Amino acid sequence: MSCEMVSSRKIDYYVNDPYVTIIDIRDEDKFLCSRIKGAIHYEYNKLISDINNIFRYGKVSYEFRRVFSNKDRIYIFYCDKGSSSLIVCEKMSRLGYRCKTVVGGFEAYKGNCVIN
Repeated sequence: MSCEMVSSRKIDYYVNDPYVTIIDIRDEDKFLCSRIKGAIHYEYNKLISDINNIFRYGKVSYEFRRVFSNKDRIYIFYCDKGSSSLIVCEKMSRLGYRCKTVVGGFEAYKGNCVIN
């Protein structure tokens, strides 16, 4: 598996796709203030910790198992500017997930699917 990059201009295409899960990894206060429609929140530090526990100990948290239960789905990650989501995307790809990261992150997104 590999991590794909997707342009922020193309996110609207994925918003209502039933085979895609969009994940906001920013801090919770930013997520609550504004986000892409349909996105779920999984804070970066918690997600990285959960991923590292899988690599090191083979332990999967309840939240990780709940959110990432289906490896057939496409998971699109975004953060503020794109660097953190790229890290997550690469790690998740190594776990066998189909992942994409938003180039430029939420700051680059100018689409019609923002919830404030």
